[in-house]
Amino acid sequence: MDNPIKSSAEWIEAEHFRKTDKFAEALSVFLSFFEKNSDESSLWRAVHCARKIGDFELAFKLIEENKQFLKTSPALNTQLNWLKYEALVDKNKKAGNWEKVLDACEDILQQNNDETDLLFKLTLFCAIDAAKKLNDNMKVLELTESIAPSKLPGEGEMFRGKKLLSYRERWYFARIGALYDAALYKECRKLAFEAISNYPRKIEFSRKAALSRLMMGYADEAEEELLAISKIRGCPWYIIADLAKLRFEKGEFEDALESAFEAAKMFGDLKTKVNVFSLIAKIQLVLGESESAKNHTLLACSIRKRNAWKYSSDLEQLAMRFGLDERLPAQETLFKICETEWKRASNKETEQAINNGNIIKNSLLGTVGSIIEGRPFTFLKCENGQDAYTRCDDIPQESRFEGAKVIFDLAESFDKTKNKKSVRAVGIKSQDCLKTA
Repeated sequence: MDNPIKSSAEWIEAEHFRKTDKFAEALSVFLSFFEKNSDESSLWRAVHCARKIGDFELAFKLIEENKQFLKTSPALNTQLNWLKYEALVDKNKKAGNWEKVLDACEDILQQNNDETDLLFKLTLFCAIDAAKKLNDNMKVLELTESIAPSKLPGEGEMFRGKKLLSYRERWYFARIGALYDAALYKECRKLAFEAISNYPRKIEFSRKAALSRLMMGYADEAEEELLAISKIRGCPWYIIADLAKLRFEKGEFEDALESAFEAAKMFGDLKTKVNVFSLIAKIQLVLGESESAKNHTLLACSIRKRNAWKYSSDLEQLAMRFGLDERLPAQETLFKICETEWKRASNKETEQAINNGNIIKNSLLGTVGSIIEGRPFTFLKCENGQDAYTRCDDIPQESRFEGAKVIFDLAESFDKTKNKKSVRAVGIKSQDCLKTA
């Protein structure tokens, strides 16, 4: 037999309002129905509408005054958990209060352990993110143990034309990172290989496997693994930085400096490379290049000061060694000074290519193609219409934008992806720089 309340025209209209996002209109009707009938159906719908219009105080009050319904109403329990997420988790997340975020998430997870439920996944990964912010590796490991990765979606959703990380990928990133930070290197390396089997194109998993091997005492083998990763197209700068640090620790100072220079000039946000600049300074001190070491120390200090970051212990020692104070040159000035050093490796590469007879054409005029964030390469458009491949970090900083005019040499190369001979631009210089030379 049909419920006479739900069959009424007023109820049907209120449901229509609720399902078409007119929650304020629906709320007053459901509150009226609940006042008359004290029924579960009206209550959870009223809570839902109050939650949707952001009246969390009313929503909590309705539940608190009628909590006897929680024992028998799955729908009301669902509304309560969503209410906690939106009113407590989101609020504290925006405020950066990660302890309260974690507490609220764990409270929700105690009530909702349905692994297929969207709220469960949202809450779990919010709790993981909070634990990471708190540097609580053991809590991250505890949270990731609550679900097997195979039970999480393996494919990410599309958002504004970009594919997001899947929940399974996020699980691997979180647990592998926590294992590494907790110095559980053997378990970290094993799980990293499992992740690689699922996501072979995710360089970060291969990186953590290599670094775990390094921490287990196998420096030479780790160097080989990092070197192999560095040859993958699209390899990010921090892999080369890892190589530089490893080689420095092995006492291979010339190779370490070459790798550090390469990392410094590769595509990426300057401030994220602050520790690379400190490393360059340390290597140059060992090699007796004090003036350049001081410039790189100044650059690292300038970046940290501009971003209100504390100095690392290594940087503090470097700053004391050079007697640096709070008065620092402009970051932009220091960058240009140091950039001339980073180009040393590129110049050597060009000279080597010339010596080997690999230069096909000299002094070509060209235009820089599109520079896409996160993509380490682009193409130079020659005057004859030919495209020449180049890495973004080989282009002078002042010409690193679409449409910039440059002069370059064309050298033989090899396209590993297409398995055939190719060409690439080397010795790239800004046209404006040459005009004023």
